Amino acid sequence: MRQGFTLIELLVVIALIGLITFISLPSISSAFKVSLDSATRELASTVKEAYNSAMITGKVHRVAYDLKEGQFWVESGPATALLDTQSSVEKKKRRERFSFFKEDRGDPVPEFALDKSVTRKKKDLPRGVKFSDLTTEQSKDPLIEGTGYTHIFPSGITERTLIHLEDNQKHKISLVIETLTGRTRLIQGHLTAQEVFDAKK
Repeated sequence: MRQGFTLIELLVVIALIGLITFISLPSISSAFKVSLDSATRELASTVKEAYNSAMITGKVHRVAYDLKEGQFWVESGPATALLDTQSSVEKKKRRERFSFFKEDRGDPVPEFALDKSVTRKKKDLPRGVKFSDLTTEQSKDPLIEGTGYTHIFPSGITERTLIHLEDNQKHKISLVIETLTGRTRLIQGHLTAQEVFDAKK
């Protein structure tokens, strides 16, 4: 009875495994690319829906991006909501430090809340796709962790935003949200913040 494999048989098996791997790699890479394209299209569609909702309802909307969890969703707030500046954030923190500014009214009502008419719940990016970073007009330093926002006002004015997404195969897409129309541009590859923000000055 024959036992084991000869060296030639082992080499043939190894060669076949290598050949199958070589052939399947482009397919795997293409599958990731499809997921990345799908994610950016869905994100662009969500921004457009938020823009339309802001125009119809007269409320300020914002698209939220959780960079760590790879999630995004839409929130709405009062028509009087304004963009936070460094000065307004510091003023708010100072006010919260002093007890005499606080009144016993229970938990404060959040200014923005999930807008279920646009996104019923937080949406997940496809598996293997992630946010690389996010840059807005509020801060030219890219946000690489935490939650970032694109604000959309009832007038149609939108906070210009640059979002970078990538997949496990290092394919990259830049998504640019324009100021006046809320329109999104999808650019293959990595567009720099300087190209987006300085070009509009």
